[in-house]
Amino acid sequence: MRNHSLILLILFGLLVAACTTQYPNSIRPTVYSTKTGLNQGWPYFEAPFYNYKGFPEQKLIKRRSVKWESSRHLSKEEKEAESKEQGATMSKVIVEPLQEDMPLNYAPGGIFITPLQLFFDETEVANIHWQEFLHYIKRDSTEAFYQSMIPDTTVIVLNERDYYRFGSLGVMIIGTDTIDQIIEPITSYLYHPQYLYYPVVGVNYEQAVAYCQWRSKVVTEQYNIDPKNEQKLKITYRLPTEQEWEVIASTGLDKIELPHSSYTKGTVKYKVNPKAAEFIARKIISPKPVAQIEQDLKQTEVHDLPINVKRTLPYILQFRTPAYVYGGWPNDYGAYHVLGNVAEMVAEKGIAKGGSWKDELSDSEITDRQLYTSPSDKVGFRCVCEAELLK
Repeated sequence: MRNHSLILLILFGLLVAACTTQYPNSIRPTVYSTKTGLNQGWPYFEAPFYNYKGFPEQKLIKRRSVKWESSRHLSKEEKEAESKEQGATMSKVIVEPLQEDMPLNYAPGGIFITPLQLFFDETEVANIHWQEFLHYIKRDSTEAFYQSMIPDTTVIVLNERDYYRFGSLGVMIIGTDTIDQIIEPITSYLYHPQYLYYPVVGVNYEQAVAYCQWRSKVVTEQYNIDPKNEQKLKITYRLPTEQEWEVIASTGLDKIELPHSSYTKGTVKYKVNPKAAEFIARKIISPKPVAQIEQDLKQTEVHDLPINVKRTLPYILQFRTPAYVYGGWPNDYGAYHVLGNVAEMVAEKGIAKGGSWKDELSDSEITDRQLYTSPSDKVGFRCVCEAELLK
């Protein structure tokens, strides 16, 4: 039996996250896929998308302006006791541990979850990951299977100001343009270059399961063909069970007493970057001049929840889509948007967890279920990953 200390595992999780994701965005996608490790040299990144010059999503919030406001007012001694108890729970092994010689570097984009001895995706599966999936199955599968994997792209309708247009020479233009020769604008949230790292939506349960199976196959192949990996593995991605998801979401805290885990502890205040004015002008529900938005950004301090659920927001943050998958604040395991953004499918069909950008906070507790029967703009997913040694 193998024991890993909590500190080493947390450090390892942070190392894996840093090495595999580096907080990619639509301006600087990583060279390698954050979900499979495959080289992203596939045709999507040919011109004109290669020349995309939009606003980097992670700079929307001015991080130095972020201030946490505690709503619990615990004493120093109470905070230390809670932290100690949480650490003990986070490191307690409640299932069979990994085999002694099992490597811990096989899951692209995964964070090692101590109590479960498996990996959990750092972020929700994003549009870029689904495009990658479609690219490879179109090449390797039947046309009928490929067509069956295309999400319902009608669940999110973009604002016309947010359409992506480019000139015949690959010169990119956002919104209204003055160039005569314009190729048909991209109006789909799934394919729009600004939304590469936003959660894929409009998928059904069967499609999510098929993605997990495909990802298992390609990551297993990638790992086993590397001559440095002498011990061969069978790597399996799947949807987490509801119980596994709740263990990860609660991060060692009492999910009844703290129904949103560490996010229950307070609110945040922050400033939005005035340089994002043009970016915001294309995405907000109610149109405003860029100059007015820029001025309002300079004067507005946002008081907000650290979870992307339905709530009152200033107009500058009222968008038509869920949020950037690396946005906001990760939970205590280092995973982003476990609560809010999109509700996440679990292995039990028809059940999603965590609430979404369209759900109230009161409906987004760890133990709550969001039921679904068809593709939706508020349901997505992420995977867990485990491996077994091949004889």
